[in-house]
Amino acid sequence: MARHAFIDASICDGRADCQAMSACPTKSFLREEESEPWFIGPTCLGCGRCLLACDRQAISLI
Repeated sequence: MARHAFIDASICDGRADCQAMSACPTKSFLREEESEPWFIGPTCLGCGRCLLACDRQAISLI
């Protein structure tokens, strides 16, 4: 079963300089409004690089 990253919006602060976003090899981080938290799009590979890079521990693999 393939894993997919999930961002807890109650923890994510939505920074533009997000290290987890920078670590994503498929650039799967998306958001509808600049003031909103990030979410993970369908191109996520489930590799976990974002999980390791997130300093707020807002990401989990499901």
